[in-house]
Amino acid sequence: MTRDRILEAAALEIERNGLTQFRVKRVALEAGISVALLYSYFSDREDLIASAIVHRFRAVLLDLAETFTRPMLGVETAAELRAAMRTVIAEAQVPARTEARIQRIESMSFARHNPTASQGIAEAKKETAQFIVARVQPLEERGLLAEGMSAVAFARIWYALFFGQIELEGEHALSVGDEEWLTALTVLADGAIRRDGGPGLAIGQPAVTRARAHSSTQRL
Repeated sequence: MTRDRILEAAALEIERNGLTQFRVKRVALEAGISVALLYSYFSDREDLIASAIVHRFRAVLLDLAETFTRPMLGVETAAELRAAMRTVIAEAQVPARTEARIQRIESMSFARHNPTASQGIAEAKKETAQFIVARVQPLEERGLLAEGMSAVAFARIWYALFFGQIELEGEHALSVGDEEWLTALTVLADGAIRRDGGPGLAIGQPAVTRARAHSSTQRL
Protein backbone atom coordinates (compact mmCIF):
# COMPACT_ATOMS: atom_id res chain seq x y z
CA MET A 1 0.00 0.00 0.00
CA THR A 2 1.15 3.52 -0.80
CA ARG A 3 0.50 4.79 2.72
CA ASP A 4 2.61 2.05 4.29
CA ARG A 5 5.40 2.74 1.79
CA ILE A 6 5.33 6.42 2.78
CA LEU A 7 5.42 5.54 6.47
CA GLU A 8 8.40 3.24 5.99
CA ALA A 9 10.21 5.95 4.04
CA ALA A 10 9.40 8.52 6.73
CA ALA A 11 10.63 6.19 9.48
CA LEU A 12 13.91 5.75 7.59
CA GLU A 13 14.22 9.51 7.21
CA ILE A 14 13.83 9.94 10.97
CA GLU A 15 16.45 7.28 11.66
CA ARG A 16 18.92 8.77 9.19
CA ASN A 17 18.49 12.48 9.83
CA GLY A 18 16.49 12.92 13.03
CA LEU A 19 13.42 15.09 13.54
CA THR A 20 15.12 18.47 13.14
CA GLN A 21 16.55 17.56 9.72
CA PHE A 22 13.46 15.65 8.56
CA ARG A 23 12.63 16.52 4.93
CA VAL A 24 9.33 15.63 3.26
CA LYS A 25 10.93 15.76 -0.20
CA ARG A 26 13.38 13.02 0.74
CA VAL A 27 10.52 10.90 2.09
CA ALA A 28 8.60 11.28 -1.17
CA LEU A 29 11.71 10.40 -3.18
CA GLU A 30 12.37 7.31 -1.02
CA ALA A 31 8.75 6.22 -1.40
CA GLY A 32 8.85 6.79 -5.16
CA ILE A 33 5.98 9.27 -5.24
CA SER A 34 5.41 13.00 -5.59
CA VAL A 35 5.15 15.35 -2.63
CA ALA A 36 1.62 16.21 -3.77
CA LEU A 37 0.57 12.57 -3.59
CA LEU A 38 2.21 12.22 -0.19
CA TYR A 39 0.13 15.10 1.17
CA SER A 40 -3.04 13.42 -0.04
CA TYR A 41 -2.41 10.88 2.75
CA PHE A 42 -1.17 13.24 5.50
CA SER A 43 -2.37 16.68 6.50
CA ASP A 44 1.08 18.18 7.12
CA ARG A 45 4.68 17.45 8.06
CA GLU A 46 3.87 16.92 11.74
CA ASP A 47 1.08 14.48 10.91
CA LEU A 48 3.50 12.51 8.72
CA ILE A 49 6.16 12.39 11.45
CA ALA A 50 3.69 11.33 14.15
CA SER A 51 2.19 8.65 11.91
CA ALA A 52 5.63 7.33 10.98
CA ILE A 53 6.68 7.07 14.62
CA VAL A 54 3.48 5.19 15.49
CA HIS A 55 3.98 2.93 12.48
CA ARG A 56 7.52 2.02 13.50
CA PHE A 57 6.61 1.73 17.20
CA ARG A 58 3.82 -0.75 16.38
CA ALA A 59 6.10 -2.79 14.13
CA VAL A 60 8.84 -2.93 16.78
CA LEU A 61 6.43 -3.83 19.56
CA LEU A 62 4.65 -6.59 17.64
CA ASP A 63 7.95 -7.99 16.39
CA LEU A 64 9.28 -8.21 19.94
CA ALA A 65 6.02 -9.75 21.13
CA GLU A 66 6.19 -12.35 18.35
CA THR A 67 9.82 -13.16 19.17
CA PHE A 68 9.16 -13.54 22.88
CA THR A 69 5.99 -15.64 22.59
CA ARG A 70 6.63 -17.83 19.55
CA PRO A 71 8.59 -20.45 21.55
CA MET A 72 5.54 -20.95 23.80
CA LEU A 73 3.25 -21.95 20.96
CA GLY A 74 2.10 -25.54 21.15
CA VAL A 75 3.83 -26.45 24.42
CA GLU A 76 1.97 -29.24 26.21
CA THR A 77 4.06 -29.98 29.28
CA ALA A 78 5.86 -28.05 32.00
CA ALA A 79 9.16 -29.42 30.73
CA GLU A 80 8.42 -28.08 27.24
CA LEU A 81 7.53 -24.70 28.71
CA ARG A 82 10.82 -24.60 30.62
CA ALA A 83 12.66 -25.30 27.38
CA ALA A 84 10.65 -22.60 25.62
CA MET A 85 11.53 -20.09 28.32
CA ARG A 86 15.24 -20.85 27.87
CA THR A 87 14.80 -19.78 24.25
CA VAL A 88 12.83 -16.68 25.22
CA ILE A 89 15.46 -15.60 27.75
CA ALA A 90 18.25 -16.07 25.21
CA GLU A 91 16.39 -14.12 22.52
CA ALA A 92 15.80 -11.23 24.89
CA GLN A 93 19.55 -10.66 25.23
CA VAL A 94 20.32 -10.39 21.50
CA PRO A 95 21.68 -6.88 20.76
CA ALA A 96 19.06 -6.29 18.05
CA ARG A 97 16.37 -6.62 20.70
CA THR A 98 18.05 -3.86 22.70
CA GLU A 99 18.05 -1.60 19.65
CA ALA A 100 14.35 -2.30 19.20
CA ARG A 101 13.66 -1.41 22.82
CA ILE A 102 15.57 1.85 22.38
CA GLN A 103 13.38 2.71 19.38
CA ARG A 104 10.33 1.99 21.50
CA ILE A 105 11.47 4.32 24.27
CA GLU A 106 12.38 7.09 21.83
CA SER A 107 8.95 6.81 20.23
CA MET A 108 7.24 7.09 23.61
CA SER A 109 9.32 10.15 24.44
CA PHE A 110 8.15 11.92 21.27
CA ALA A 111 4.55 10.86 21.88
CA ARG A 112 4.40 12.75 25.16
CA HIS A 113 4.35 15.98 23.17
CA ASN A 114 2.18 14.88 20.23
CA PRO A 115 -1.47 13.87 20.69
CA THR A 116 -1.63 11.93 17.42
CA ALA A 117 1.45 9.89 18.27
CA SER A 118 0.30 9.43 21.87
CA GLN A 119 -3.04 8.00 20.78
CA GLY A 120 -1.47 5.77 18.14
CA ILE A 121 1.10 4.38 20.56
CA ALA A 122 -1.58 3.69 23.17
CA GLU A 123 -3.52 1.71 20.56
CA ALA A 124 -0.38 -0.20 19.54
CA LYS A 125 0.34 -1.11 23.17
CA LYS A 126 -3.23 -2.34 23.60
CA GLU A 127 -2.99 -4.42 20.42
CA THR A 128 0.31 -5.92 21.55
CA ALA A 129 -1.03 -6.72 25.01
CA GLN A 130 -3.98 -8.56 23.49
CA PHE A 131 -1.62 -10.45 21.19
CA ILE A 132 0.60 -11.54 24.10
CA VAL A 133 -2.30 -12.62 26.31
CA ALA A 134 -3.76 -14.70 23.47
CA ARG A 135 -0.40 -16.44 23.12
CA VAL A 136 0.06 -17.24 26.81
CA GLN A 137 -3.55 -17.98 27.81
CA PRO A 138 -3.27 -21.65 26.73
CA LEU A 139 -0.47 -22.11 29.29
CA GLU A 140 -2.95 -21.46 32.08
CA GLU A 141 -5.67 -23.54 30.42
CA ARG A 142 -3.29 -26.50 30.20
CA GLY A 143 -2.30 -26.12 33.84
CA LEU A 144 1.34 -25.40 33.06
CA LEU A 145 1.78 -22.37 35.32
CA ALA A 146 2.58 -22.46 39.01
CA GLU A 147 -0.29 -22.33 41.47
CA GLY A 148 -1.56 -18.76 41.81
CA MET A 149 0.09 -17.65 38.56
CA SER A 150 -2.44 -16.50 35.95
CA ALA A 151 -1.65 -16.19 32.27
CA VAL A 152 -2.09 -12.42 32.43
CA ALA A 153 0.27 -12.09 35.41
CA PHE A 154 2.81 -14.36 33.69
CA ALA A 155 2.63 -12.21 30.55
CA ARG A 156 2.89 -8.98 32.53
CA ILE A 157 6.03 -10.11 34.37
CA TRP A 158 7.89 -10.95 31.18
CA TYR A 159 6.58 -7.93 29.33
CA ALA A 160 7.91 -5.67 32.06
CA LEU A 161 11.27 -7.44 32.17
CA PHE A 162 11.98 -7.76 28.47
CA PHE A 163 10.43 -4.53 27.22
CA GLY A 164 11.60 -2.39 30.10
CA GLN A 165 15.06 -3.68 30.99
CA ILE A 166 16.82 -1.26 28.64
CA GLU A 167 15.81 1.64 30.89
CA LEU A 168 17.98 0.26 33.71
CA GLU A 169 21.09 -0.60 31.71
CA GLY A 170 24.39 1.01 32.53
CA GLU A 171 26.51 1.48 35.65
CA HIS A 172 24.49 2.29 38.76
CA ALA A 173 23.31 0.79 42.05
CA LEU A 174 20.93 -1.64 40.31
CA SER A 175 23.51 -2.96 37.83
CA VAL A 176 24.33 -6.66 37.75
CA GLY A 177 26.54 -8.67 35.42
CA ASP A 178 25.23 -10.61 32.44
CA GLU A 179 25.59 -14.01 34.09
CA GLU A 180 23.86 -12.90 37.28
CA TRP A 181 21.02 -11.35 35.26
CA LEU A 182 20.53 -14.50 33.18
CA THR A 183 20.58 -16.61 36.33
CA ALA A 184 17.91 -14.42 37.90
CA LEU A 185 15.69 -14.68 34.81
CA THR A 186 16.12 -18.44 34.78
CA VAL A 187 15.19 -18.79 38.45
CA LEU A 188 12.19 -16.53 37.96
CA ALA A 189 10.98 -18.50 34.96
CA ASP A 190 11.40 -21.80 36.78
CA GLY A 191 9.35 -20.53 39.71
CA ALA A 192 6.48 -19.45 37.45
CA ILE A 193 6.06 -22.89 35.90
CA ARG A 194 4.26 -25.83 37.48
CA ARG A 195 6.52 -28.38 39.10
CA ASP A 196 5.82 -31.87 37.84
CA GLY A 197 9.07 -33.67 38.43
CA GLY A 198 10.52 -32.42 35.16
CA PRO A 199 13.89 -30.70 34.91
CA GLY A 200 14.09 -27.08 35.95
CA LEU A 201 15.71 -24.32 33.97
CA ALA A 202 19.31 -25.35 34.51
CA ILE A 203 21.77 -22.51 34.63
CA GLY A 204 24.49 -22.79 32.00
CA GLN A 205 22.43 -24.83 29.53
CA PRO A 206 22.89 -24.01 25.81
CA ALA A 207 20.32 -21.20 25.56
CA VAL A 208 21.89 -19.34 28.46
CA THR A 209 25.37 -19.85 27.06
CA ARG A 210 24.20 -18.57 23.68
CA ALA A 211 22.61 -15.53 25.31
CA ARG A 212 25.87 -14.70 27.08
CA ALA A 213 27.67 -14.66 23.76
CA HIS A 214 25.15 -12.18 22.35
CA SER A 215 25.17 -9.79 25.29
CA SER A 216 28.06 -7.71 26.51
CA THR A 217 26.15 -4.99 28.34
CA GLN A 218 25.00 -5.09 31.92
CA ARG A 219 21.34 -5.68 32.65
CA LEU A 220 19.05 -4.21 35.31
